[in-house]
Amino acid sequence: MDLKKEWEKYEKEIEFNYSVLPDEMKSRGELITYAPKQFIVSQGEFPQYIYFIIEGIALGTRNYSDGNEYNYFQIDKNNGSIGLLELFARKDAYVATIISMTEVKAVRMESVAIYAYVMNHIDMLRRCLTLVSDDLYKRSGNDGIFYYLDGLDRVRYYFVNYYDAHKKDTTDIITVEAEYQDIANSVGISLRTVGRSIRKLKDREEINSIRKKVIITKEKYDILFDNLWIR
Repeated sequence: MDLKKEWEKYEKEIEFNYSVLPDEMKSRGELITYAPKQFIVSQGEFPQYIYFIIEGIALGTRNYSDGNEYNYFQIDKNNGSIGLLELFARKDAYVATIISMTEVKAVRMESVAIYAYVMNHIDMLRRCLTLVSDDLYKRSGNDGIFYYLDGLDRVRYYFVNYYDAHKKDTTDIITVEAEYQDIANSVGISLRTVGRSIRKLKDREEINSIRKKVIITKEKYDILFDNLWIR
């Protein structure tokens, strides 16, 4: 058998969002509009509802006991279902807090109705399987590293890799051109955690800065590298 040909049979069943729901399911939904920076669901709440985003962008975050806040994922109308993971993992609490980044329009539906429908329609099960598997595949590369790193070490990791990628033979001094938000998105933490971590690294003399730009010399690179991996 040809594996790629088997994949091709189901190549259109790759999304699970509001657009793929049948009309009888859509009629059960309630349209809700969220202003920017408004909570849609909170970490720890019972997943009574599934939310399908039809307009706007939301962000998933999770707070940890170390005081850091990590950004997990961005949600829009293409991948826009909130609560699906909890529903099919049969977990009784949302794993992350979801906040609207822009104005968000979402259709809220009873989780039990979605669960019953999907479990009785194999095409929907295939969509859910592909969605979850694709997300896990994309995250598996960084998760193995980041699982053990707190916010400060994630920023160290970013700077070490940035230096490696941008160092030229003609100079050992690198200016980090990335914005704080770029760093946050890259290593999966919040903007606030990036700012706090950079201040700590400056105080510990692991990095320098000029006009709000982080500067990494070969000496500072060696310090960052050692502090990242030596425990």
